[in-house]
Amino acid sequence: MKHPFQIIVADTTGRYLFTTVKNILLVIDLTSGKLVGQWKDELDNSDFLKKKYEEKFDEKNGPKRQKTESGQAKVPKIPTPGPGAPPIYNYIRALRLSSDEKYLFATTDSDKAVVIFNIDHTKDNCLELKKRQPFAKRPCALSVDEDRLVVADKFGDVYSIAIEDEQVVNEKELTPILGHVSMLSDVAIVSHGEKKFIITGDRDEHIRISNYPKSFVIKNFLFGHHEFVSCLHVPTFDSSLLISGGGDDYLCLWRWYEGQLLAKIELRELIAPFLTESHLPPERFLTETSPKEISVARISTFSNKKTGTNILVVLCEQTKAVLVFEIGLQLLVRHVQTISYEDNVLDMCYIEAKNTLLSTHDSDKNQLFQQQKFDQETNNFAPSAESMDAVAELNPIDVNSRNDFLPLYYINTLRKRSEH
Repeated sequence: MKHPFQIIVADTTGRYLFTTVKNILLVIDLTSGKLVGQWKDELDNSDFLKKKYEEKFDEKNGPKRQKTESGQAKVPKIPTPGPGAPPIYNYIRALRLSSDEKYLFATTDSDKAVVIFNIDHTKDNCLELKKRQPFAKRPCALSVDEDRLVVADKFGDVYSIAIEDEQVVNEKELTPILGHVSMLSDVAIVSHGEKKFIITGDRDEHIRISNYPKSFVIKNFLFGHHEFVSCLHVPTFDSSLLISGGGDDYLCLWRWYEGQLLAKIELRELIAPFLTESHLPPERFLTETSPKEISVARISTFSNKKTGTNILVVLCEQTKAVLVFEIGLQLLVRHVQTISYEDNVLDMCYIEAKNTLLSTHDSDKNQLFQQQKFDQETNNFAPSAESMDAVAELNPIDVNSRNDFLPLYYINTLRKRSEH
């Protein structure tokens, strides 16, 4: 069986699909069904840990290094994980295209880095590694501002690095442009008039609007969530709107600049038939009244050019469904369809040029991709007759069982638990 594709991103033409499997990046030409780009993160995690430990040792001991009886300096012993230690996974956690689609950005867990690729479709391998920039803490979310890449990390800091600059900066010399006291989960660069702002969401249900690039100036906070925020989505059809979601039973629709909550879009009743025992809290926190927990994994929007309405598509983690809503002209939101699948949906992207919703799945039967065609007359999706089996076969990772899968569902781990 094949390991699932974890992340999918398509270019605006709908021809090229960028996707990840474990620690491998693939670029697939959907027109020809051929693999046109590939990159594997072959960095040895043990080498990275050794380097970090040696740097720490040097800082601590400096010129006072102890010497052996022979007069040679002692070599620091590198600690290795013992029995029962949690496994260290090496995979790509985030993926994003630049606005002009000339660059691809990804985050690597192996060395807490962001990798930047040039995209050149005239070459046999369209991915050319341009830069690998390490950070002090693990990057978790990316956004793009013209010639700069904005990177949020797990410890609440946000950095801005030049895309064109190939020089790698020492991670200790990188200065955050803003910080939260909580773990960051998503980041977005937005504009209002001629001014730019940065929107950040965190584990502590906070959404902050800050000036950009002078991000020490906070414009406002958006209060409406009670659980973690995992997704921040600014629709292309109206950049004054923000749709946010996370661990609550609802999404929030905002006028972000004004700090105005326009609506709460309820999810629980719609997604409840697709929640399973796996959505219950961990056993140590489980009670008789514990509800099954919702975690928003992906939010996407697009416009129906024929009807003038806008469509919102929502994926909740570890479910076999995608929820579809219509956003009316008066910003009234109504549920129009629930798309159900045979297997859990891992990720999705809407390809507007093809009116197609592409999804990747956690499947034992190698049905790794599914397509749904959008009917502009009815505002509904229907299964596409076009097979994706040939594309799925380009997956290079064969596994013996599900035990060989990397963690596929981790968003709900953002949820805070009370010990009392």
